[in-house]
Amino acid sequence: MASTQVNTYFAKGIREGLTDVVADLFADEAPLFKLAEKVKATATLHEWQTDELATASTTGIVEGASLSYAQPATRTRVGNYTMIRLRNWDVTFTQIATTVAGIKDQVAREVMKALKALVTDYEKIFLMTGDKSVGTSSAARQAKGLQKAIVTNTAVGTGTGSSASIQLSEDNVNLLLQKVWNCGGDPRALLCGGHQKRVISKKFSAKSGFTFNIEASTRQAIQNINKYEGAFGTLDIIPDRFHMVRRISIITPDQLKIAVLRDIEQYKGAPTASSIKGWVEAEMTLQYGNSKAHAKHTYLKSGGTIA
Repeated sequence: MASTQVNTYFAKGIREGLTDVVADLFADEAPLFKLAEKVKATATLHEWQTDELATASTTGIVEGASLSYAQPATRTRVGNYTMIRLRNWDVTFTQIATTVAGIKDQVAREVMKALKALVTDYEKIFLMTGDKSVGTSSAARQAKGLQKAIVTNTAVGTGTGSSASIQLSEDNVNLLLQKVWNCGGDPRALLCGGHQKRVISKKFSAKSGFTFNIEASTRQAIQNINKYEGAFGTLDIIPDRFHMVRRISIITPDQLKIAVLRDIEQYKGAPTASSIKGWVEAEMTLQYGNSKAHAKHTYLKSGGTIA
């Protein structure tokens, strides 16, 4: 039976129901980038020195003995290459002229997104296992990541890749803390992915500022650890979306710095078409200090039931 009603199925000219709301989902937190002090780099090879005390001795000295001199341990020269990253955009004049829901300035929005993306790029680079490389005219310079830099204070699970079968344990975290402490470090932060953060919040017993069942009348329960008070100090537990999911990093924050050769800058591209082009670019590297001030655990379970 044909309808005689005026309804939305047949009426013409109904405006679309598009709101001015843009549901941005920007995973742009960069904890390491925020935590590390920014220092000036003056060359593409950024170098610093490390030094350590001689091993403690219990040998006595004979009264009146002649002195003998030994060559002291020399400082170690360490370096990392600066790495260039950029993010670009290209918006046509026609697009700029149109009315877009929720967007007042299309170019400004693209700039904002490029800036956020560039910071997360460096966050991921500095947390990864990449090694430093001087580069060539056809291959980019590469910066060494924190996971590659840590070679002394380590714990390793069993299996490799997706077959890793060890769940992160409180004992292993404290073992790593002890290793760093033995070397003279002062570990104060633990960086990890989401699954490892859940393991710590659920399984670790030495808790600081932790409550599980709050008063029943509030109908509220909390199972979270933002700080862990271990045998060798208190760690800030910092979840990082860009950390390798089967690893954790324990760091001495004072040792970590980001050396900036060229700070993040915005550039305008040449007008080669009917559009506005541009990009943001930077060049920097990770100054990880003395690698013995940090620790890592590799080959951890990254999913499944937390037993």
